[in-house]
Amino acid sequence: MTGVAGRPEPVMRYQWASTDPDATTEYLRETYTDFRPVKVDPEGFTFWTEVTATDLFGIGRLRHSGPLRTRCDPTPALVVVQNLAGGPHHVDDGSGFVGGPLKLSPSWSDYDTGWEDVTVQVSVLDHAEVSRIAAEIAGIEPEAVAFTSSAPVSLALAEYWSRLATHVHDDVLTSDALMGAPLVRSNTLRQLATALVATFPNTALEVLNDPGTGDGGAEPATVRRAVEYMESHAHEDIGLTEIADAARIGARSLQLAFRRHRDTTPLEYLRRIRLESAHRDLLAGDPTRGDRVELIAARWGFGHPGRFSVVYREHYGRSPSATLRH
Repeated sequence: MTGVAGRPEPVMRYQWASTDPDATTEYLRETYTDFRPVKVDPEGFTFWTEVTATDLFGIGRLRHSGPLRTRCDPTPALVVVQNLAGGPHHVDDGSGFVGGPLKLSPSWSDYDTGWEDVTVQVSVLDHAEVSRIAAEIAGIEPEAVAFTSSAPVSLALAEYWSRLATHVHDDVLTSDALMGAPLVRSNTLRQLATALVATFPNTALEVLNDPGTGDGGAEPATVRRAVEYMESHAHEDIGLTEIADAARIGARSLQLAFRRHRDTTPLEYLRRIRLESAHRDLLAGDPTRGDRVELIAARWGFGHPGRFSVVYREHYGRSPSATLRH
């Protein structure tokens, strides 16, 4: 959702703490999903949380001194729980016990969960938006996207998700300037959704891992139409669906065509175009007029100035600040 003059809605930030187990239970029910906990001893109990969220995604950290055992309803949003300290913490949807440092709370069934004095990082993503992005990537209908397991596909992908979520929590959501840039906000959501699809088993991932699926090959003219569209609309919040529509081909086939003819993906190619656009703005910029590297980077969807500098230097052989001062 956007606010006045197309600006995104403000980021919501809040903190809450309690030593009352019953009040904490009500907070958790209202925030995540309904559950029926066993009674928690109030002696020495402590709970605190801090959350930063947009209308479509948010990341927070909380400590619950527990212990707690409960049966939960399916989560309406997609909720990823990363253990930071304490534990253990587990979920079980009836198909098997899932422990470990990272897990997806079941959105597909009731589930049992329990923990013991945990501190966790909780990422919450809008289910419909994740399904839309996953469908774009896999070339299927959003209604066909379904997550099927709480356990990560691999330890490496679990670590990748954890690094990404921590980066978004620490470096992106904390910045009003970055969150006020529409491309940064939409790119952050897309990055989180894409990582979620890669990290936890789901039907879109099954399609992507099956080389026999898709719409077939694509002629180079199709790729050129996609490139022309991206070059004309790089300043807008576009994704794989819009690019594929402009190229007049299915999203899955467009992905395969870019791999075959450009050795990249459409979204990575769009990222290159935006990097080139940022380069042009840096060349034309004037620090004495208030032009700043981080503002130019955010204009083109780069939400982390440090990483932007690394990528920029790799492509142009000098720092973006040196280009701006030139």
